[in-house]
Amino acid sequence: KSKMLAIIVVKIIILTALFEPSWGFIITLDAHESECFYDSANVNDMVTISFEVMEGGFKDVGVEISGPDGDVMHHEVRETTGSLTFSAMKKGRYKLCFDNEISTLTPKILMFQFHVMKPLDYYANPKKRRDDVLEQATLQTMLNQLSARLGAVRVEQEYMHFRYRGHLDITDSVQDRILVWSVFGPMMLVITTVLQVYYLKRFFEFRRVV
Repeated sequence: KSKMLAIIVVKIIILTALFEPSWGFIITLDAHESECFYDSANVNDMVTISFEVMEGGFKDVGVEISGPDGDVMHHEVRETTGSLTFSAMKKGRYKLCFDNEISTLTPKILMFQFHVMKPLDYYANPKKRRDDVLEQATLQTMLNQLSARLGAVRVEQEYMHFRYRGHLDITDSVQDRILVWSVFGPMMLVITTVLQVYYLKRFFEFRRVV
């Protein structure tokens, strides 16, 4: 039993250590507002950034990605969706900024993911990694890829759920309007008919003159 318990503990430690931190957020950008996010990476780390504007106006925002020295790596004034993967050339903090400068009134709701993955030799070399448990670097690479793909699936599911809620609200609003008009229309028709009959009757009424 103690041996089985030790194996289970080791597996838990391995699974905990395998997944690198990733950011997956939904944010709201008001008109003329900008937001920046940061994550640290070492040389040769793989940085993956993906985003999609879900609601607001023409569903476009400004995007800028810059390196540790402030050098701009990617800049677009108007983008709806995008995905960028690159190998870090310098050690330091990488910055991801979104802005809604082009909008005068409409806020934008967007979803994005900021993911940093270590290179293969980081896990293959015991001097570089942070633990003494991982011995299979290939397994680490496969699990990192699986983690990134599962993160993308989760982001897509959250986006689809958000769109479903929006469409459901629109459907409920349309149904309420149809119900109101289905009651209001016949009532107006009945009232108009009664008034027409009344005025025609008064118009053709024969009055006796005494």
